[in-house]
Amino acid sequence: MGKSRKTRSLDTAPIITSPLLPLPDLLRPGLELLFVGTNPGVVSSLRGHYYAKNGNHFWPCLRRSGLVPETFGPENDAECARYGIGFTDVVKRPSRGQKDLTNEEIYEGAAELREKIVRYQPMIVVFNGKEIFAKFARLKLRDVSYGEQAGFKIEGVGSSCESRFFVMSNTSPLNAHFPTVQSRMWFYDGIREMMKRLRVSPYFSLDPSRGDSKV
Repeated sequence: MGKSRKTRSLDTAPIITSPLLPLPDLLRPGLELLFVGTNPGVVSSLRGHYYAKNGNHFWPCLRRSGLVPETFGPENDAECARYGIGFTDVVKRPSRGQKDLTNEEIYEGAAELREKIVRYQPMIVVFNGKEIFAKFARLKLRDVSYGEQAGFKIEGVGSSCESRFFVMSNTSPLNAHFPTVQSRMWFYDGIREMMKRLRVSPYFSLDPSRGDSKV
């Protein structure tokens, strides 16, 4: 009797037959939220959308938060701009995991990301992962807590930046600390509360281009 062959699904071990491409920055002035990932995974690169791997908790959480329509998924990432939401990554090169990235890539990507944030000035920059924020902010991991990063700001060359920062757990379902969509919703509750507070701040009221997306 011959040995049975294990089949591989696209999500668990995709067979790469073409070059992996970076995902485009989905940025514009007046964003309320900018979600920042570490770098595109293989599945997201192959499908051309952010957080596209089946099982990732990002889109179920975002839908449940009420920040986007209940029908939205990875294929709607560009449409999220209508709701004041954008996407980018610290490192644009796709890989199977963060362990495949060099520190040089991460710090170069962080410098480029700082320039993008200063240019577009989203109201809140949400990092999808504590470790990548620590590297972006040049902090020790033990000094980073989840939630709003009160007091942390960045500056551009000859320009100020009023963007605020928030850190949530990486939305991979393999994260044992937050194994379910429900266990992560407190992050999104925190984001919503932060949005409400900043909308009545002088920073928000001085920028009419942000519109009035619903929270």
